[in-house]
Amino acid sequence: MNPAEKISDAELEILKVLWANSTPLSERQIIDALNDDNNWHRATIQTLLRRLCDKGVVEKVKQEIFYYSARVTEDEYARERTSDLLNKVYGGSAKNLVSAMLGSNILSEKDIEDLGDYWKKRKTEK
Repeated sequence: MNPAEKISDAELEILKVLWANSTPLSERQIIDALNDDNNWHRATIQTLLRRLCDKGVVEKVKQEIFYYSARVTEDEYARERTSDLLNKVYGGSAKNLVSAMLGSNILSEKDIEDLGDYWKKRKTEK
């Protein structure tokens, strides 16, 4: 399964709702959470949930009603997307990715400092 290539922006919005909750959610709970920011129809959300289930990234469990939960964690999804970006756009070169981030001012001074601390710590652990 490669969720990075399969999950649309709309499907990602549903995953974010599921990730934000520690327990499975009913369709109604998902609709209510999404309609705070979107004006999606129930049928649209049902279609997106079905697609996510078909892709294996959301699980649907029937109790008194259907409940949905993410089968992929937010961290797993982020790692997969980052790996996909690294390979597709930067030819697998992490150096080129970091250079692009530094060159476009995406990283704050604090981010750069934290990354430096991370690398120093990582070097001493090896």
